[in-house]
Amino acid sequence: MGAEIPGSMKLGVSHVLLAVASVTLIVGGFTLGRLTAPQARDPENSPGRLKKVFDPDGDAIVASKANEVGGGDVADKGFSEQRLQQASALANPRLRERGMEEALAHANLDEVKRALRWADSLPDGPSKKTAMADILERWAQMDGAGATDYASQMYEATGNAGPLREALQGWAQSDPSGALQKLESLGLTDGLKADIRTDLVAQWTEQNPQGAATFAAGNRDTSSWRGLVATVANEWSKEDPKTAATWAASLSTGLDQTHALSAAISNWFQANPVEAGAYVNSQPPGQSRDAMALTMARQTGQENPSAGLQWAATVGDPKAQEKAAAGALYELYQKDPQQALKALGTSQLSKTMQELVATRLQNPGPWWR
Repeated sequence: MGAEIPGSMKLGVSHVLLAVASVTLIVGGFTLGRLTAPQARDPENSPGRLKKVFDPDGDAIVASKANEVGGGDVADKGFSEQRLQQASALANPRLRERGMEEALAHANLDEVKRALRWADSLPDGPSKKTAMADILERWAQMDGAGATDYASQMYEATGNAGPLREALQGWAQSDPSGALQKLESLGLTDGLKADIRTDLVAQWTEQNPQGAATFAAGNRDTSSWRGLVATVANEWSKEDPKTAATWAASLSTGLDQTHALSAAISNWFQANPVEAGAYVNSQPPGQSRDAMALTMARQTGQENPSAGLQWAATVGDPKAQEKAAAGALYELYQKDPQQALKALGTSQLSKTMQELVATRLQNPGPWWR
Protein backbone atom coordinates (compact mmCIF):
# COMPACT_ATOMS: atom_id res chain seq x y z
CA MET A 1 0.00 0.00 0.00
CA GLY A 2 1.12 3.45 -0.67
CA ALA A 3 1.74 5.94 2.04
CA GLU A 4 -1.31 7.73 3.39
CA ILE A 5 -1.58 11.41 2.67
CA PRO A 6 -1.72 13.53 5.75
CA GLY A 7 -4.97 15.44 6.37
CA SER A 8 -3.38 18.84 5.92
CA MET A 9 -2.02 17.83 2.53
CA LYS A 10 -5.41 16.42 1.54
CA LEU A 11 -6.92 19.83 2.15
CA GLY A 12 -4.19 21.50 0.07
CA VAL A 13 -4.63 19.12 -2.81
CA SER A 14 -8.38 19.63 -2.72
CA HIS A 15 -7.89 23.36 -3.05
CA VAL A 16 -5.56 22.85 -5.99
CA LEU A 17 -8.02 20.51 -7.73
CA LEU A 18 -10.83 23.01 -7.20
CA ALA A 19 -8.69 25.79 -8.63
CA VAL A 20 -7.76 23.72 -11.67
CA ALA A 21 -11.40 22.81 -12.23
CA SER A 22 -12.38 26.46 -11.98
CA VAL A 23 -9.78 27.48 -14.51
CA THR A 24 -10.90 24.70 -16.82
CA LEU A 25 -14.52 25.84 -16.60
CA ILE A 26 -13.54 29.46 -17.20
CA VAL A 27 -11.37 28.59 -20.19
CA GLY A 28 -14.01 26.26 -21.52
CA GLY A 29 -16.68 28.87 -21.08
CA PHE A 30 -14.54 31.48 -22.78
CA THR A 31 -13.81 29.11 -25.64
CA LEU A 32 -17.48 28.24 -25.95
CA GLY A 33 -18.32 31.91 -25.88
CA ARG A 34 -15.88 32.58 -28.73
CA LEU A 35 -17.50 29.77 -30.72
CA THR A 36 -21.12 30.72 -30.13
CA ALA A 37 -21.18 34.51 -29.68
CA PRO A 38 -22.03 36.68 -32.81
CA GLN A 39 -18.97 37.94 -34.65
CA ALA A 40 -18.30 41.67 -34.33
CA ARG A 41 -18.55 43.51 -37.66
CA ASP A 42 -15.42 44.80 -39.26
CA PRO A 43 -16.02 48.59 -39.17
CA GLU A 44 -14.04 49.01 -42.40
CA ASN A 45 -16.30 46.57 -44.27
CA SER A 46 -19.68 47.41 -42.80
CA PRO A 47 -22.36 47.77 -45.50
CA GLY A 48 -23.01 51.41 -44.70
CA ARG A 49 -19.40 52.37 -44.24
CA LEU A 50 -18.09 55.30 -46.31
CA LYS A 51 -14.67 54.40 -47.64
CA LYS A 52 -11.97 56.70 -48.93
CA VAL A 53 -10.48 55.77 -52.27
CA PHE A 54 -7.28 57.59 -53.22
CA ASP A 55 -6.28 58.54 -56.71
CA PRO A 56 -2.63 58.53 -57.82
CA ASP A 57 -2.26 62.19 -56.83
CA GLY A 58 -3.18 61.43 -53.25
CA ASP A 59 -6.63 62.98 -53.23
CA ALA A 60 -9.43 61.15 -51.43
CA ILE A 61 -12.71 60.22 -53.05
CA VAL A 62 -15.52 59.15 -50.71
CA ALA A 63 -17.58 56.21 -51.95
CA SER A 64 -20.17 54.05 -50.18
CA LYS A 65 -19.78 50.31 -50.52
CA ALA A 66 -23.51 49.91 -50.01
CA ASN A 67 -24.20 51.72 -53.26
CA GLU A 68 -21.58 50.19 -55.55
CA VAL A 69 -23.03 48.80 -58.74
CA GLY A 70 -23.40 45.04 -58.61
CA GLY A 71 -21.57 44.89 -55.27
CA GLY A 72 -18.22 45.44 -57.00
CA ASP A 73 -15.61 48.08 -56.39
CA VAL A 74 -15.70 51.78 -57.11
CA ALA A 75 -14.37 51.33 -60.64
CA ASP A 76 -17.31 49.09 -61.69
CA LYS A 77 -18.76 49.82 -65.10
CA GLY A 78 -22.36 50.89 -65.63
CA PHE A 79 -24.42 53.92 -64.68
CA SER A 80 -25.26 54.61 -61.04
CA GLU A 81 -27.26 57.66 -60.05
CA GLN A 82 -25.91 57.30 -56.53
CA ARG A 83 -22.35 57.42 -57.83
CA LEU A 84 -23.25 60.52 -59.83
CA GLN A 85 -24.58 62.21 -56.70
CA GLN A 86 -21.49 61.27 -54.74
CA ALA A 87 -19.24 62.69 -57.43
CA SER A 88 -21.16 65.96 -57.52
CA ALA A 89 -20.64 66.37 -53.77
CA LEU A 90 -16.83 66.27 -53.98
CA ALA A 91 -15.23 69.51 -52.87
CA ASN A 92 -12.21 69.23 -55.17
CA PRO A 93 -13.29 70.67 -58.57
CA ARG A 94 -10.93 68.44 -60.53
CA LEU A 95 -12.11 65.28 -58.79
CA ARG A 96 -15.73 66.40 -59.07
CA GLU A 97 -15.38 66.89 -62.82
CA ARG A 98 -13.65 63.56 -63.33
CA GLY A 99 -16.08 61.71 -61.10
CA MET A 100 -19.06 63.11 -62.97
CA GLU A 101 -17.61 62.13 -66.32
CA GLU A 102 -16.88 58.59 -65.14
CA ALA A 103 -20.34 58.19 -63.63
CA LEU A 104 -21.98 59.29 -66.88
CA ALA A 105 -19.71 57.41 -69.27
CA HIS A 106 -22.06 54.44 -69.60
CA ALA A 107 -25.41 56.18 -69.10
CA ASN A 108 -28.03 55.70 -71.81
CA LEU A 109 -30.34 58.45 -73.01
CA ASP A 110 -33.13 57.75 -70.50
CA GLU A 111 -30.65 57.65 -67.62
CA VAL A 112 -29.09 60.91 -68.77
CA LYS A 113 -32.48 62.65 -68.82
CA ARG A 114 -33.27 61.31 -65.35
CA ALA A 115 -29.91 62.57 -64.15
CA LEU A 116 -30.63 65.95 -65.69
CA ARG A 117 -33.87 66.27 -63.69
CA TRP A 118 -31.92 65.49 -60.55
CA ALA A 119 -29.22 68.06 -61.38
CA ASP A 120 -31.81 70.73 -62.12
CA SER A 121 -33.19 70.27 -58.59
CA LEU A 122 -29.84 71.08 -56.97
CA PRO A 123 -29.29 74.47 -55.33
CA ASP A 124 -27.36 76.95 -57.44
CA GLY A 125 -23.62 76.61 -57.04
CA PRO A 126 -20.50 74.89 -58.42
CA SER A 127 -21.92 71.38 -57.96
CA LYS A 128 -25.03 72.16 -59.98
CA LYS A 129 -23.05 73.94 -62.66
CA THR A 130 -20.66 71.00 -63.09
CA ALA A 131 -23.47 68.45 -63.02
CA MET A 132 -25.58 70.24 -65.62
CA ALA A 133 -22.62 70.78 -67.94
CA ASP A 134 -21.41 67.17 -67.80
CA ILE A 135 -24.88 65.69 -68.17
CA LEU A 136 -25.65 67.89 -71.16
CA GLU A 137 -22.36 66.95 -72.79
CA ARG A 138 -23.17 63.26 -72.37
CA TRP A 139 -26.68 63.81 -73.73
CA ALA A 140 -25.24 65.62 -76.75
CA GLN A 141 -22.92 62.72 -77.49
CA MET A 142 -26.03 60.62 -78.13
CA ASP A 143 -28.52 63.25 -79.29
CA GLY A 144 -26.78 66.47 -80.25
CA ALA A 145 -29.81 68.29 -81.60
CA GLY A 146 -31.99 67.47 -78.59
CA ALA A 147 -29.37 68.45 -76.04
CA THR A 148 -28.57 71.68 -77.85
CA ASP A 149 -32.24 72.65 -78.09
CA TYR A 150 -32.63 72.10 -74.35
CA ALA A 151 -29.45 74.06 -73.57
CA SER A 152 -30.57 76.85 -75.88
CA GLN A 153 -33.79 77.20 -73.90
CA MET A 154 -31.75 77.34 -70.71
CA TYR A 155 -29.60 80.10 -72.19
CA GLU A 156 -32.66 82.13 -73.18
CA ALA A 157 -34.08 81.76 -69.67
CA THR A 158 -30.92 82.33 -67.63
CA GLY A 159 -28.35 83.99 -69.89
CA ASN A 160 -25.85 81.27 -68.92
CA ALA A 161 -24.08 80.05 -72.07
CA GLY A 162 -22.07 77.35 -70.28
CA PRO A 163 -24.55 74.49 -70.80
CA LEU A 164 -24.95 75.47 -74.44
CA ARG A 165 -21.20 75.30 -74.97
CA GLU A 166 -21.06 71.87 -73.34
CA ALA A 167 -23.93 70.56 -75.45
CA LEU A 168 -22.36 71.74 -78.69
CA GLN A 169 -18.96 70.37 -77.71
CA GLY A 170 -20.52 67.03 -76.87
CA TRP A 171 -22.24 66.98 -80.25
CA ALA A 172 -19.02 67.96 -82.02
CA GLN A 173 -17.25 64.89 -80.68
CA SER A 174 -19.15 62.80 -83.23
CA ASP A 175 -20.45 65.40 -85.69
CA PRO A 176 -18.44 68.65 -85.64
CA SER A 177 -19.89 69.87 -88.91
CA GLY A 178 -23.44 69.38 -87.62
CA ALA A 179 -22.65 71.17 -84.35
CA LEU A 180 -21.15 74.14 -86.21
CA GLN A 181 -24.12 74.31 -88.56
CA LYS A 182 -26.49 74.33 -85.57
CA LEU A 183 -24.43 77.07 -83.92
CA GLU A 184 -24.95 79.37 -86.90
CA SER A 185 -28.73 78.98 -86.60
CA LEU A 186 -28.86 80.05 -82.95
CA GLY A 187 -29.77 83.60 -82.03
CA LEU A 188 -26.56 84.42 -80.20
CA THR A 189 -24.50 87.57 -80.21
CA ASP A 190 -21.71 87.68 -82.78
CA GLY A 191 -19.06 87.66 -80.07
CA LEU A 192 -20.46 84.63 -78.25
CA LYS A 193 -21.00 82.78 -81.50
CA ALA A 194 -17.39 83.48 -82.54
CA ASP A 195 -16.06 82.22 -79.19
CA ILE A 196 -18.00 78.96 -79.38
CA ARG A 197 -17.10 78.51 -83.05
CA THR A 198 -13.41 78.83 -82.19
CA ASP A 199 -13.75 76.26 -79.41
CA LEU A 200 -15.53 73.79 -81.69
CA VAL A 201 -12.97 74.14 -84.47
CA ALA A 202 -10.12 73.72 -81.98
CA GLN A 203 -11.78 70.54 -80.70
CA TRP A 204 -12.28 69.31 -84.26
CA THR A 205 -8.60 69.93 -85.01
CA GLU A 206 -7.57 67.76 -82.07
CA GLN A 207 -9.79 64.96 -83.39
CA ASN A 208 -9.22 65.34 -87.15
CA PRO A 209 -6.87 68.15 -88.25
CA GLN A 210 -7.35 67.52 -91.96
CA GLY A 211 -11.13 67.77 -91.65
CA ALA A 212 -10.92 70.91 -89.54
CA ALA A 213 -8.42 72.45 -91.96
CA THR A 214 -10.76 71.88 -94.90
CA PHE A 215 -13.63 73.48 -93.01
CA ALA A 216 -11.55 76.47 -91.87
CA ALA A 217 -10.13 77.10 -95.34
CA GLY A 218 -13.67 77.21 -96.70
CA ASN A 219 -14.91 79.61 -94.00
CA ARG A 220 -12.20 82.23 -93.84
CA ASP A 221 -12.33 85.81 -92.64
CA THR A 222 -9.17 87.27 -94.13
CA SER A 223 -9.72 90.62 -92.42
CA SER A 224 -9.63 89.15 -88.90
CA TRP A 225 -6.74 87.94 -86.78
CA ARG A 226 -9.21 85.56 -85.14
CA GLY A 227 -9.93 83.61 -88.29
CA LEU A 228 -10.51 79.87 -88.06
CA VAL A 229 -7.36 79.02 -90.03
CA ALA A 230 -5.32 80.47 -87.18
CA THR A 231 -7.23 78.28 -84.71
CA VAL A 232 -6.49 75.18 -86.78
CA ALA A 233 -2.80 76.07 -87.22
CA ASN A 234 -2.40 76.72 -83.51
CA GLU A 235 -3.88 73.37 -82.45
CA TRP A 236 -2.40 71.34 -85.30
CA SER A 237 1.13 72.65 -84.75
CA LYS A 238 1.14 71.33 -81.20
CA GLU A 239 1.24 67.83 -82.65
CA ASP A 240 2.64 68.29 -86.19
CA PRO A 241 4.18 71.77 -86.60
CA LYS A 242 5.74 71.15 -90.00
CA THR A 243 2.49 70.03 -91.63
CA ALA A 244 0.59 72.84 -89.94
CA ALA A 245 3.07 75.48 -91.10
CA THR A 246 3.13 74.10 -94.65
CA TRP A 247 -0.66 74.14 -94.76
CA ALA A 248 -0.82 77.72 -93.45
CA ALA A 249 1.76 78.83 -96.01
CA SER A 250 -0.36 77.38 -98.81
CA LEU A 251 -3.29 79.66 -97.98
CA SER A 252 -3.86 82.94 -99.78
CA THR A 253 -2.75 86.07 -97.96
CA GLY A 254 -4.81 87.68 -95.22
CA LEU A 255 -4.60 88.62 -91.57
CA ASP A 256 -5.90 85.19 -90.63
CA GLN A 257 -3.14 83.50 -92.64
CA THR A 258 -0.45 85.69 -91.06
CA HIS A 259 -1.75 84.74 -87.64
CA ALA A 260 -1.86 81.07 -88.65
CA LEU A 261 1.79 81.15 -89.71
CA SER A 262 2.78 82.94 -86.52
CA ALA A 263 0.94 80.39 -84.36
CA ALA A 264 2.50 77.42 -86.14
CA ILE A 265 6.07 78.75 -85.97
CA SER A 266 5.67 79.91 -82.36
CA ASN A 267 4.60 76.46 -81.21
CA TRP A 268 7.33 74.83 -83.26
CA PHE A 269 9.94 77.19 -81.82
CA GLN A 270 8.86 76.31 -78.29
CA ALA A 271 9.23 72.60 -79.06
CA ASN A 272 12.38 72.70 -81.20
CA PRO A 273 13.84 76.10 -82.16
CA VAL A 274 16.57 74.60 -84.35
CA GLU A 275 14.10 72.69 -86.52
CA ALA A 276 11.79 75.68 -86.73
CA GLY A 277 14.63 77.95 -87.85
CA ALA A 278 15.85 75.49 -90.46
CA TYR A 279 12.34 75.23 -91.89
CA VAL A 280 11.93 79.00 -92.15
CA ASN A 281 15.33 79.36 -93.80
CA SER A 282 14.28 76.82 -96.42
CA GLN A 283 11.22 78.81 -97.49
CA PRO A 284 11.21 80.92 -100.67
CA PRO A 285 11.09 84.72 -100.34
CA GLY A 286 7.65 86.21 -100.00
CA GLN A 287 4.90 87.15 -97.61
CA SER A 288 4.67 83.75 -95.95
CA ARG A 289 8.38 83.56 -95.24
CA ASP A 290 8.36 87.14 -93.95
CA ALA A 291 5.60 86.23 -91.48
CA MET A 292 7.57 83.19 -90.31
CA ALA A 293 10.86 85.13 -90.00
CA LEU A 294 9.08 87.88 -88.05
CA THR A 295 7.91 85.24 -85.59
CA MET A 296 11.42 83.80 -85.34
CA ALA A 297 12.78 87.30 -84.66
CA ARG A 298 10.26 87.84 -81.91
CA GLN A 299 10.74 84.45 -80.27
CA THR A 300 14.54 84.47 -80.52
CA GLY A 301 14.82 88.07 -79.38
CA GLN A 302 13.21 87.36 -76.03
CA GLU A 303 16.36 85.50 -74.98
CA ASN A 304 18.93 86.86 -77.45
CA PRO A 305 18.05 90.28 -78.93
CA SER A 306 21.05 90.35 -81.27
CA ALA A 307 20.10 86.97 -82.76
CA GLY A 308 16.55 88.22 -83.07
CA LEU A 309 17.73 91.21 -85.06
CA GLN A 310 19.57 88.86 -87.40
CA TRP A 311 16.27 87.16 -88.16
CA ALA A 312 14.63 90.56 -88.67
CA ALA A 313 17.28 91.42 -91.26
CA THR A 314 16.06 88.50 -93.41
CA VAL A 315 12.53 89.89 -93.67
CA GLY A 316 11.98 91.33 -97.15
CA ASP A 317 9.00 93.64 -96.69
CA PRO A 318 10.14 96.93 -95.03
CA LYS A 319 7.08 97.34 -92.79
CA ALA A 320 7.29 93.69 -91.70
CA GLN A 321 11.02 94.08 -91.07
CA GLU A 322 10.38 97.12 -88.89
CA LYS A 323 7.91 95.11 -86.79
CA ALA A 324 10.25 92.12 -86.63
CA ALA A 325 13.13 94.22 -85.30
CA ALA A 326 10.91 95.96 -82.76
CA GLY A 327 9.61 92.57 -81.61
CA ALA A 328 13.14 91.25 -81.21
CA LEU A 329 14.10 94.18 -78.96
CA TYR A 330 10.85 94.68 -77.08
CA GLU A 331 11.72 92.82 -73.83
CA LEU A 332 15.19 94.35 -73.64
CA TYR A 333 13.82 97.84 -74.33
CA GLN A 334 11.37 97.49 -71.42
CA LYS A 335 14.25 96.70 -69.07
CA ASP A 336 17.08 98.83 -70.48
CA PRO A 337 16.18 101.23 -73.34
CA GLN A 338 19.77 102.39 -73.84
CA GLN A 339 21.10 98.84 -74.18
CA ALA A 340 18.32 98.00 -76.65
CA LEU A 341 19.11 101.03 -78.81
CA LYS A 342 22.81 100.16 -78.67
CA ALA A 343 22.05 96.62 -79.95
CA LEU A 344 19.89 98.16 -82.69
CA GLY A 345 22.72 100.49 -83.74
CA THR A 346 25.15 97.61 -84.22
CA SER A 347 22.71 95.44 -86.18
CA GLN A 348 22.74 94.69 -89.93
CA LEU A 349 19.68 96.88 -90.48
CA SER A 350 20.04 100.08 -92.50
CA LYS A 351 20.25 103.40 -90.67
CA THR A 352 16.84 104.37 -91.98
CA MET A 353 15.34 101.14 -90.64
CA GLN A 354 17.09 101.58 -87.31
CA GLU A 355 15.48 105.00 -86.92
CA LEU A 356 12.03 103.60 -87.77
CA VAL A 357 12.47 100.78 -85.26
CA ALA A 358 13.65 103.18 -82.54
CA THR A 359 10.59 105.36 -83.11
CA ARG A 360 8.31 102.31 -82.94
CA LEU A 361 9.85 101.22 -79.65
CA GLN A 362 9.52 104.71 -78.16
CA ASN A 363 5.87 105.04 -79.09
CA PRO A 364 3.36 104.08 -76.34
CA GLY A 365 1.40 101.67 -78.54
CA PRO A 366 2.11 97.93 -79.04
CA TRP A 367 5.20 97.15 -81.10
CA TRP A 368 3.25 95.15 -83.70
CA ARG A 369 0.90 97.96 -84.74
